[in-house]
Amino acid sequence: MVLNNANMKSSFFVFLLTFSFSFSQIISYELVKSWTISDVESLYNSNALPSSVGQINFEVDGYKILYFTPNHNGDLVLCSGAMYLPKGTICPAPVLSWQHGTSANDSWAPSNIYSDNNVIGVVAASHGYIVTMSDFIGLGEGVGFHNYVHADTEATSTIDLILLGKEFAYDKGVMPSNQLFLIGYSQGGHATMAAVREIEENYSSQIQVTASVPMAGPYSMSGAMRDLMESGASYPNPGYLPYVLFSYQNIYNLFDDITEVLLPPYSEYLFGMYSGSFSMYSINQTLPDNPVEIFQDDYYEDFLTDPNHPFNLALIDNDVYDFTPQSPMKLLHCNGDDNIPYENSVIAYNAFVESGATEVYLEDGGNYDHVACAQLAIIGSKLWIDSMSEICVPESVDVLEINNSKPKTLKGVFDLLGREIKNNHNSKQVLIYCYDDGSYEKRYPLFENQIQK
Repeated sequence: MVLNNANMKSSFFVFLLTFSFSFSQIISYELVKSWTISDVESLYNSNALPSSVGQINFEVDGYKILYFTPNHNGDLVLCSGAMYLPKGTICPAPVLSWQHGTSANDSWAPSNIYSDNNVIGVVAASHGYIVTMSDFIGLGEGVGFHNYVHADTEATSTIDLILLGKEFAYDKGVMPSNQLFLIGYSQGGHATMAAVREIEENYSSQIQVTASVPMAGPYSMSGAMRDLMESGASYPNPGYLPYVLFSYQNIYNLFDDITEVLLPPYSEYLFGMYSGSFSMYSINQTLPDNPVEIFQDDYYEDFLTDPNHPFNLALIDNDVYDFTPQSPMKLLHCNGDDNIPYENSVIAYNAFVESGATEVYLEDGGNYDHVACAQLAIIGSKLWIDSMSEICVPESVDVLEINNSKPKTLKGVFDLLGREIKNNHNSKQVLIYCYDDGSYEKRYPLFENQIQK
């Protein structure tokens, strides 16, 4: 049986439009939902978000976006995504690009404004950011099979929505500033690092990265992730491995017939479960805890012993730490991660430092698993970029009144994972000081105390 991606999602719409469109552009958009200040406050409460996550300054509009972006072969393909815009800004707003984690179900992609991604979009936009979120190629309402953990198209689909999104925001009355922040978790961490690399190498004349936070991503596909697979240990999400296999087959043509690679019954049904209609949980329930057990012995042995095996070469092609970041980057990862080993971040960090990067930081979030680490890391990433961002003042506030008001009051001190710090006088880490006027300040108390002495 040969895999046939044509049946996954129809490409007829793209075929008709290739004669009319030859570059990336927005095809359509829809205002799906708006949030009042009260709605945003309710969202904070229902998700138990601390006020330190960001000041609620603006009402928010959430849009579904359809746009063209290049596929792995250079052909334009329909891609979907989301944008969240603050309403009533009076000065240029920074852009925040969020890269989502693994999803096999189209309904959980960011373009579904009612998915969990909307929490990040609404919180950031209500604070004052223009927020862009690509589904990546093949998810949501996009065409074709999802290019799962494919660095090049993760990067270009992200960058195209940033560029198109800035124009879209301007047309909607929200002026974008030159500040650009990128954050992402899990697959989104991999995509974030890939996008930063692509921007700094090929888009620096159009946009510049202010700072980025890749979180818990599989940056070392050919190293740390391959070692995990080779270990033969049980894995919380066995559906991830065939997802990578099918994605890379679609891009690199790894094999001629699926029966040469997978044992029955996996060779008969498994590919169809990645159509966008099934959740990763449903896929996992059909697989052994050790996903290597789905492979034909000969294929897997060739993979282990031949460094030039097509699957090995594809993994190498999707390592994303082979550059020197030119902008501040913080790697956030928990050492107890049971899905994406912490070693991924150590490998990337060491490579960056050895290549001469001067503003790359590694933050260990502690002994939390992949799921438990997510909220801590995302809140921490938001606090870190807030300390560098230039946020607009709401139109309803008198700027002169703010400037002449009483001195600002400290609301709290937090570490880079968003955890409140009570006794910070001798802290050996960078801390974020949050004030009641919505401003933030990065400080290093131990260093400051030594200077005072």
